[in-house]
Amino acid sequence: MKTNWRALRCGCLIVAGVILGGKPAIARAQDATGAATTPAVISSVAITQDPQRAAIRVEGAGRLDVHAARIQNPERLVLDFAGARMDVQRTSIPGVSAPVRSVRMAQFRPDVARVVIDLTMAAPYQIAHEGDAIVVYLQAVPAEAASPAPVTSTSNDTPKREISYSANAPRVLNTGAKNAAAPNFPLPNELTQPSASLADEKSEPARPESASQAAQQAVQQASNAASTVASQQAPAANSTGSSQAPGKYSGEPISVNLKDVDLKDFFRLIHEISGLNVVLDPNVKGTLTIVLDEVPWDQALDIVLQNNGLDKQLNGNVLRVATRETLKKEAETARDLQKAQAEAVAPVTVTRVLSYAKASTMRDTLKKFLSQRGDIFSDDRSNQLVIRDIPSVIPTIDNLIRQLDRKSQQVEIEARVIAATRSFSQDIGVQWGFAGTTTGGRSIFAGNPAVGVSPIGTGAGLPQPPLIATPVGSSGGSTPGIPFNVNLPAGVPTSGIYFGHRSPNFAVDVFISAAEAKGVGKLLSKPKIVTQNNEKATVKQGQKIPIQTTINNTISVQYIDAVLKLEVTPQITAEGTVFMDVLVENTQIDNGIPRVQGIPALDTQSAETKVLVADGGTVVIGGIIVTQQQTQVNEVPWVGSLPIIGYLFKTRSVNITSSELLFFLTPRIIPG
Repeated sequence: MKTNWRALRCGCLIVAGVILGGKPAIARAQDATGAATTPAVISSVAITQDPQRAAIRVEGAGRLDVHAARIQNPERLVLDFAGARMDVQRTSIPGVSAPVRSVRMAQFRPDVARVVIDLTMAAPYQIAHEGDAIVVYLQAVPAEAASPAPVTSTSNDTPKREISYSANAPRVLNTGAKNAAAPNFPLPNELTQPSASLADEKSEPARPESASQAAQQAVQQASNAASTVASQQAPAANSTGSSQAPGKYSGEPISVNLKDVDLKDFFRLIHEISGLNVVLDPNVKGTLTIVLDEVPWDQALDIVLQNNGLDKQLNGNVLRVATRETLKKEAETARDLQKAQAEAVAPVTVTRVLSYAKASTMRDTLKKFLSQRGDIFSDDRSNQLVIRDIPSVIPTIDNLIRQLDRKSQQVEIEARVIAATRSFSQDIGVQWGFAGTTTGGRSIFAGNPAVGVSPIGTGAGLPQPPLIATPVGSSGGSTPGIPFNVNLPAGVPTSGIYFGHRSPNFAVDVFISAAEAKGVGKLLSKPKIVTQNNEKATVKQGQKIPIQTTINNTISVQYIDAVLKLEVTPQITAEGTVFMDVLVENTQIDNGIPRVQGIPALDTQSAETKVLVADGGTVVIGGIIVTQQQTQVNEVPWVGSLPIIGYLFKTRSVNITSSELLFFLTPRIIPG
């Protein structure tokens, strides 16, 4: 398939308008007598361009009165239609070739419709009335080199092509017809919008001295706009890929059907479509077969580049296409050249005084940004940095010093350590003994004196049963108490009950002893510390215990901390919160544990965590609860396990202790 490249240089007609129900959307009003009147309504704006001149045709219903004004920087022509209403679908029409860049239209005021013609140069213009239409002619070349031609005239050498705009019909590139003319599509919106709003004739800047200066100014503005889009649409010079996200393509949609077409012809087509100047590397070669329907032209370009191992560079309005290997070699050559130039420059030596940061700490950070010939030293006495490197690196180092050598904020951390202990003990015991004899005293039942003897004797004032005989060798007097059958008293009794009975043939003594104790303890510590942002701070309070050790016949003394310690590193976030790395430790001497060679035991509670807290907020970082319960039962075998009766044959001791440790942290950012 061959493409008629000469036909691509012909003029084109671009139209913007609104069609509703197959008819122009023209407002009509009824007067008091019912007769229909047609107000001034602009229903369509069209551009006709050929290599020598361009014409902008404004049509509508009613009489159109136009007032024209020229504005510079950028060059544009403003048409105001007093008493007219704008009724078109599109608000902007891109131009195809000089001098028209684009045409924008809007309702400037309720009674003024405005059409702005963005120009690439200060071209002369003429305004003519053709029926109800207003036609503005613009010369693409000086007036003496070309003569005006009617807007409807065509020739065999430059056949006219029409590209219509509508909401549901994108432009199509038909490459199958003979001598089919490919439309000259405009660049994406970023390259065709010199201004975000309509021109304001009240702020007209100074006019250039000549038309050539205006043309140069317009070309420069177009180049700057293209450079801006280059950073968004094209990869960097040393990029190895050209794939982009679909949302970044803003070119006009096209439909192409090509088979075995030379790659060079495809890039010539891109030139005609985009208006960019295309330069091909000599190594670009091959054929192309592609079928696309309604695909943005810049996306089609990226697809072809990626499929053929190519890449692109956009510099101004010049698009360069080369192989990735070529671009890689160029990037390596440029890097080597830059390195050689840096090595050829004589190094300089400068000193920088730091105010808040330590020179020794800053030195290691800045070393990573020096060139291969650079070096940096620190003087701790004066807190200065001595930098030796090529001149181009010094501004970068200075900028880093300004960013890093800043006053740090300070944080006050207040900690509360609460240790609460509870204890409960209960001890219940029983002691009893009995003695009895049968009639005649032939049989005696009693306890064992080895278990224990009741402290209640049978002497004066108490009946002395005949079954209790005075021990052998006794001198008489009071008789000892009854031997215990069960002797299981409370350990340290605080209360008791006694029951005794004496009769000629039977005696009994019963003792019930009990003890109960409760205890509550509370320890409150409140350390407080102030430190800078990202700086660790430590506060301690307590004792140091000496410990003597012998190693290789050498006696040494070490000290172990028995202190309350708070160690915290705060970091102030961008949201105003405080991120803390915290270690809280409470170590005390435990006198309840026997000492070993004079060294006491230590009781320690600690918590280590990382937590994020709001400024002035309080967080609990530790809640350690320890509960210990011990129950001890001493009983007479077998009998003590019986229900109810077993309580007379056993003693029961219960000990319960619990301790709870809480750490409360409150950080506060110090203002200023």
